[in-house]
Amino acid sequence: MRLASTVIIATLAWIALPLLAAGEEVERVLALVNGVPVLASDVELAEIARLVPRRAEESDSDYRRVVVEALVALELRWQDLQAAGVVMRLRTDAERAWHSVVERAGGSRAVHDRLAAAGLEESLLRELTRRAAVVEAYVASRFGTFIHPTTEELERAFREEFVPSLPAGSAPPDLATVRPQLEAILRERKLEAEVERWTRSLELRGEVVRYLR
Repeated sequence: MRLASTVIIATLAWIALPLLAAGEEVERVLALVNGVPVLASDVELAEIARLVPRRAEESDSDYRRVVVEALVALELRWQDLQAAGVVMRLRTDAERAWHSVVERAGGSRAVHDRLAAAGLEESLLRELTRRAAVVEAYVASRFGTFIHPTTEELERAFREEFVPSLPAGSAPPDLATVRPQLEAILRERKLEAEVERWTRSLELRGEVVRYLR
């Protein structure tokens, strides 16, 4: 799942006005999620932490759009959890989430150097990581408990996906031997579908404006 969050500045508008009057550069807003900006620095944070996997064929501009969309989606989810009062009730291990980000990003020194080069504070990345962890914990508790592939779905995936992927001439194994792997794949797909359905409903009820095309 290409998931991420964003650190927000809800008062960006009135902060930006005096800066504009003074002729100072204002940070670029890439999207607004119910009035909350997704900033260029949020995208930098997500890229530094490698919170959104990048496909080999993606160009820099395509990947940036993917990151922005991930941040928009996560902001929608975060706002929904805040409004429902769920955030404070969820049990998350923020330090474990942080260590996972550091490891994925290449170690603490690499993270420190990238943040310094971008002029960003570690606290911003930690908050981004915390929000992502909270949403992930909610998804697991809300959707993960009832998502189970049926026998029919497993058999179809085995017949239509697994067997055709084998090298030509290879004898397919029994379904039972690959059942755990197929179940994991199908559970992940169904979980992603539920999360996307939730996110689409939030966007339809709210207002999202995108400035990056």
